[in-house]
Amino acid sequence: MPNKMTSSNASRIQIAAFKQRWPIFMAMLASSAMIIGTLPNAKAATNAAPELATMQVQATSGSSSTAFDGVVEAVRQTVIAAQVAGAITQLEVKVGDRVKAGQVLLRIDARAADQNVAASDAQVKAARASLDVAAKDFERQKQLFQKAYISPAALERAESQFKVTQAQVTALLAQAGVARTQTGFNIVRAPYAGVIAEVPVTLGDMAEIPGLAGPSTMLTPTQVQVLPTVDASTHTMQLRLDLPSGIAGVTPGMFARLWIPTTGAATGRSTVPSSSVVRRAEMTGLYVLDANGRPLL
Repeated sequence: MPNKMTSSNASRIQIAAFKQRWPIFMAMLASSAMIIGTLPNAKAATNAAPELATMQVQATSGSSSTAFDGVVEAVRQTVIAAQVAGAITQLEVKVGDRVKAGQVLLRIDARAADQNVAASDAQVKAARASLDVAAKDFERQKQLFQKAYISPAALERAESQFKVTQAQVTALLAQAGVARTQTGFNIVRAPYAGVIAEVPVTLGDMAEIPGLAGPSTMLTPTQVQVLPTVDASTHTMQLRLDLPSGIAGVTPGMFARLWIPTTGAATGRSTVPSSSVVRRAEMTGLYVLDANGRPLL
């Protein structure tokens, strides 16, 4: 009896295990049937698809270039300030204008300076008239002295008066020259040819002009210089390139991009048409054909 019970229990255990596996087995069979059932349709669709346009890609060797960011700097930059005070009456330029050496940039109210010049000229005329009188008087005194009509002291006084008047005329002439020179300060001119980088004034402002200086196209520098310093924080070095003269629209501080040729760096690279690149959301890829001619992403 114990043996029979053991055999019966074992049979029940085996049957129970078979019943547990049966649904899984049936599900596997059903799944296999579905897969097998879809294979003929997929094969038919594959046969009906047209051939893909492909191209042979080979690695080429040649020269390329790498882009680096840069900043435009002026070879020579000058801040021009007015030498006399006054209101700006004419502003002849604006930012970005190209100017020549000696070109008028602005004019300052020169009425006071003109009046000072007129007053100096009048004083010079008066002093010259006095000098003429002193010179004639000195000549008469010399003639009288030769005839012994006056004493040597009288002749010395006449000579001294003549020299004092002559010195006054010289001083007034110098003052008049200073006044005329100051009138030239009311006109601000460009010291050399360049580009206006900044004009922080408008008509009517009191004069002081800081800011005179010296394309989106590819330019070839006239000279390349490697600066002999390295930034310790970034471990980078700077290149200085001289731009050709006469470029319009280039001002200091402007952003620039430098393309440095890297000959031989493109060895082993392959290039494909941009139309072959597949872009889906954040994925960028390319379909290639394997040894069996099947496309792989």
